[in-house]
Amino acid sequence: MGELLRAFGAMIPLTITAIPYALLGWPLLAAHRRRRQADRFTASATAAVDITLVLACVLVFCLVTMPVTGAHGSRLSLEPGTDLRLALSDSANLWQVLGNVLILSPLGALLPLRTRRLRSLGRIALGALTVSVLVEGTQYLIQAGRVTSADDILLNTLGAVIGAALSRRLWHRLDVRPPQRVPAPIPAQVRRVCSAPVRLRVPRSVWDERYSGVVHPQRR
Repeated sequence: MGELLRAFGAMIPLTITAIPYALLGWPLLAAHRRRRQADRFTASATAAVDITLVLACVLVFCLVTMPVTGAHGSRLSLEPGTDLRLALSDSANLWQVLGNVLILSPLGALLPLRTRRLRSLGRIALGALTVSVLVEGTQYLIQAGRVTSADDILLNTLGAVIGAALSRRLWHRLDVRPPQRVPAPIPAQVRRVCSAPVRLRVPRSVWDERYSGVVHPQRR
């Protein structure tokens, strides 16, 4: 347990400090999204997911770049199964294995809720594998005093896939649906009868033909 606290103990005060800021940013982001979305539940839920994703990314970044107290340089272990064998014999290593499983599980569970392209366990596994390789490579390059292990990459990928599998039923719950356009009603055709008196103007040629013989009989 002492080795576990030495490796991850600095993350405890950092997490306690970051959570109040996340709780403060959630209602602000939700209120901003309610102005554009009619559904309040969707606005609040998407804001909570985004805030949690940002918090998880910040904590992972801090965990990767934070040096281990008392450690001198990073170690490289590329033999698969080494950490698992040590976990079965030591409880401290068991907790470290569980931490490696949980480190990317929030990303695997929440990213498909916001990104439709990641709604596949295979894509989640490929993305988690890529992120884990970058994390382990960064730890080794900056010499933070941590162990760069092949088991860590496999456990991180497994944790992301488990998180995605647990949230699979909720992938389509937060989709923002476009507003349905109601077609404008077609006005009914109304026939109106003009009540104003109509004045018929008779052409002069018709007038001359009909009444010239009456007024002037000699013109017949």
